[in-house]
Amino acid sequence: MTTSALAFGALAMGTAASAAPSAQVIWSSEKNPGDGAWFNGPLSIPYALSPQANIALTSPTTTSATTLAVDPSVQYQTMLGIGTSLEESTVFNLSRMSLAKRTEVLKKLLDPATGAGMNLLRITFGTSDFTGRQFYTYDDRPAGQTDPSLTYFSIQKDIDYNIVSTIKQALAVNPNLKIFASPWSPPAWMKDNGSLIGGKLLSQYIPTLATYYRRAIQAYQAQGIPIYALTVQNEPLYQAPDYPSASVDSTQARQLIVALKNELNANGLSTRIWAFDHNFDSALAYVTPTLNDAAGNAATDGVAFHDYAGDPSSMTQVRNAWPNKNIMMTERSVWGTSGADRMAQYFRNWAAGYNGWVTMLDSNIQPEKWTGTPGPTMLIQSASSYDNYWALPEVYLIGQYSKYVKAGAKRISSSYGSASTVTNVSFLNPDNTIVSVVINQTASSQRFKLASEGWELLATLPAKTVGTYVWARENAPTATNLLANPGFEADGTLSSWNSEWHSAELAHKVDTDYPYTGNYKLTHYSAAAYQQISGQTKAVANGTYRASVWARSSGGQRALRLYAKGYGGAELTAEIGSGAVAGYTQYIINGIPVTNGNIEVGVYSDANAQNWAAFDQFELVKQ
Repeated sequence: MTTSALAFGALAMGTAASAAPSAQVIWSSEKNPGDGAWFNGPLSIPYALSPQANIALTSPTTTSATTLAVDPSVQYQTMLGIGTSLEESTVFNLSRMSLAKRTEVLKKLLDPATGAGMNLLRITFGTSDFTGRQFYTYDDRPAGQTDPSLTYFSIQKDIDYNIVSTIKQALAVNPNLKIFASPWSPPAWMKDNGSLIGGKLLSQYIPTLATYYRRAIQAYQAQGIPIYALTVQNEPLYQAPDYPSASVDSTQARQLIVALKNELNANGLSTRIWAFDHNFDSALAYVTPTLNDAAGNAATDGVAFHDYAGDPSSMTQVRNAWPNKNIMMTERSVWGTSGADRMAQYFRNWAAGYNGWVTMLDSNIQPEKWTGTPGPTMLIQSASSYDNYWALPEVYLIGQYSKYVKAGAKRISSSYGSASTVTNVSFLNPDNTIVSVVINQTASSQRFKLASEGWELLATLPAKTVGTYVWARENAPTATNLLANPGFEADGTLSSWNSEWHSAELAHKVDTDYPYTGNYKLTHYSAAAYQQISGQTKAVANGTYRASVWARSSGGQRALRLYAKGYGGAELTAEIGSGAVAGYTQYIINGIPVTNGNIEVGVYSDANAQNWAAFDQFELVKQ
C-alpha cells in the first residue's frame, strides 16, 4: 500500500485545537550598496525597517514555493549582541553635532524601540587608523624613554576627545549595551621599533602590557563604563605601514592572555578575554597554541574574527575544536543584501555577535588615516553642516537582525535556502518568539514559505530586500517526535537506528556533507550495486501516526522509499522514486493505524552502483 509524497515544509503535524499564530513582518531594501556616491548625499530607500501587514501562519499546504524549514527544538549558540563601533572618527563627527542631533543619531542606532536596537559596541583602547587626532596610547613617552611601572598611564585623552562622554550617552540611550575594546598598538616603548606604527611586541613587556590593559579596564569602569570583553591585539598578524599596529605572535598571545587573566582575577574584574581578532584564514593555526595549553584555554573566553581573508567556515572549525569558547565576528562592514546574507553565514558558523566597523564619516570621507579609501559608512555627516546627516540602507539591513534578535536568543535549526531564491537564518528569543531573517539577493521578487512545528508561513519578498518574520512559539501545535536521534545530531552516529543490507558492503553512514538542518545527515551510497534499509522500531500507544523524512537523491535507483511497517497492518510507503531529487523534499506517510503497540519507520534503497540518497530530519508523530 502506497501513499503519495508531499513536498510541504512542516516539521510536525499537530492538533487542530491550537489557534494559528500571526507573524510580524518587517522589510528593508538595499540601494547602491557600497557605492561612494552615498558620500554625495542621501538617496531614496524603498524599505527601511518598514512594517508590513502581518501574515497568518496556516496548516501546511502543497503550494509550490522555496521551503525553509525552521526547527526551534534544535538549538545552537546563544547570541550576545549585534552592533557597530564607536571609534574616534565617529566620535569626532558626533562631537561636532548639537546635543539634540547627537542624541537622535545614537537613538537611530541603539534605541530598541524606535531605532535599530544595536546592543554591542566596539571601542578602541588608544587610537586606531580611524581618527581625527594624532596617534596615541595611554602611556606615551618621548623616544628612548620607557615606563615599566606605568607611572604616566592615563586615559585623559579619551576624556578630552569626548570618547568617554559619547559612550556614556550611548549607554543612556540603551542601558543594555555591552562594550568591548580592542587595542591597535601597545605603547611604542614596548615594541621593537619604538613606534606605534608597525613593529613587534617585545616579550619582556608582556606582564607590563597585561597590567596596562587591566588599568584601562579599571579606568573605564571608574567612569561608569563596564568593559564586557577585550581583544588583546587588533589584527596581530599585520604590521600596517602607516597607522598603529603590532605583531603579536601566537606564543606571545598565549602568554599575554594568561597574564591578563591573572591580572583580572587578582583585581576582581569579570571582563572576558577574546583571542585572535583577525582573519578567517589564519585563525585555527593562531589560536591552537593558546587553546591547546591548559592555562591558555582556561584564560580564554572566546575567539574573535575579521572577514578580510578566508571563509566563515573557519569559525565552525574553531568552535568544533573548542566547543566551550564563544565565537565573535568583531570587525567587518557589509553592504546590501549580499552583506545581510554574509551576516547570516557568520551566525550559521557559530558567531554569537557581529560588529560593523566605522559608523560615521563625513561627506569628505573624513576623518581617517587608513591606507585605502573607505567605503560608505552606515551614517554620513555633511562636512559643511554638521547637524545634517543621512542614514544608509545598512542601518536598516543590520537592524533587521539587531532590532529583533535579542541578547540571549538561541540560533535554531533552519534550512539555508540558496542565493538564487532566498537565504535564511533563524533564532528563538528568550521570550519564546521565533525570528526568521530571510534575504532576497535576486533581481526579482521571491515566493517562499517558512515551515515550523506544523505551521506554514507563505510570503513573497521583493527584490534586493531582507524580511524579518517574528511569531510567538507558544501558539505552536503540540506534537512530539517519537523517534530517537531523528536528525543524527545526538552524536553524529547511527545510534538508535538499525540496518539491513544485501549485495554490497554496508551502504549507509552519517556524514556532514550538505545536511538539511543541523550538522549531520544519513547517506545511502556504495561504489557497487546495493540494497540498504535504515530503520528504527518504536513502542508506541495504539492510535494514528504520521511518518516523514526530508530526502534528496542522485536518481537511478531501482527503488527508493520511506516505509512504515510492523504496526499491525500492511507496509505503507511514500515513494521517492528513481528520478533525481535535487533539493530536499519532504516525503510523508499519513494515517498509520497502529494496533499492536509498535511501529518501524525507515528508508529503503535498491540502488545501482554509485547511486546516492541523502536523508535528514526523520519524524514520527501521533496525529
